[in-house]
Amino acid sequence: MIEDSNAHACVTQIPSRKQPAIRAMAYFFSPLQKILSAALAGGAGIYIWYYLYYVCQQPALYFKEGKLSELVLNHCTLLRKKYRPTIWAVNPHIQTVLSALRTLTCRAMYDRQPISTTDGGTVALDWFQPRGYAKLPADTPVVLVLHGLTGGSREGYCKWMCTSIAQKGWRPVVLNYRGCAGLQLTSPAVYCASFTDDVHLAVQEIQTQFPEARVFAAGYSLGSLILCKYLAECGNGTWKAAGSGISSAVMVSNPFCMHTSKVRASKPWSIEWLYNIGLAHRIKRYIVEHNLALSKHAELDMASIAQSTTIEHLDERVVCKLYGFEAAEDYYAAASSMQYIPQIQTPCLFLIAQDDPFLGKLPIEVSCLFGIPC
Repeated sequence: MIEDSNAHACVTQIPSRKQPAIRAMAYFFSPLQKILSAALAGGAGIYIWYYLYYVCQQPALYFKEGKLSELVLNHCTLLRKKYRPTIWAVNPHIQTVLSALRTLTCRAMYDRQPISTTDGGTVALDWFQPRGYAKLPADTPVVLVLHGLTGGSREGYCKWMCTSIAQKGWRPVVLNYRGCAGLQLTSPAVYCASFTDDVHLAVQEIQTQFPEARVFAAGYSLGSLILCKYLAECGNGTWKAAGSGISSAVMVSNPFCMHTSKVRASKPWSIEWLYNIGLAHRIKRYIVEHNLALSKHAELDMASIAQSTTIEHLDERVVCKLYGFEAAEDYYAAASSMQYIPQIQTPCLFLIAQDDPFLGKLPIEVSCLFGIPC
């Protein structure tokens, strides 16, 4: 005990039996912390090396030499730069999950214009209305966006595409297929990858409203299949109108070969198989939503449709019945873009990811098949 005569206070120092134990633990954890720190630093270094040298790659380009390719490459400089995905989300499946959240990161307002088709169906042009929207000149370029399977103008990729287009001062519009994005199915006919009539109708309507404007188009996934076939039909004379009415187009995540895509998505317990089941569930929700209109079609067996678990099952039991295909493989052959690319007269850019879960065949096979320099 120590006594301070000035302060008249007593301070008692009690020896602690825990101090040696604390010192021993500190001595024990000190090298362990160093080992862990070194391991984390080494792991981070290896991951960064892997990211920079294996993940970040320059896009592979396939094109014919000429003025058009020179023009595209001079203006789309990103095509010649390395693709650098988010460093903590390099896995394609993580990217797929995160992409589903894009719809929460962008607000969009549309002015809907329903259009009646010749067979009594209904599609809609959703004209994007950004904040501070001002009236644009009549010759302002229009960009027509075609969404993917079970999608619509509410999808994140559509909203972000429209936002980017509007920021350039152009006029974006999304084509919603039959029964999509809140549309009623007014005829017993659904949309599919081989049916291009509604795109033709949409392009005609845009040209009628804005005869002085150039029209461009962007298609995503199933939308790119439809757009590719439409442009080919315009090139080979299927549609009597002169030209496609589209100045140029970009097609994103085109599977190219639907048969190969189906084979990849049919391997049990693969990630692609889980995507297949998930999309089939969304298609079944679409069918349930429009059950009244579809039940009027005598050839549809609603009970077997309800038991379907994959996209192929639904294609067999819905699309094939409505559009006269003998089997799903016939539908896939009619819709695949591989056969249509050589017939396209409109300038096009295809953007695909090599690790796309639904990619059927890489474009290099198309390039080599038709003699395009690789």
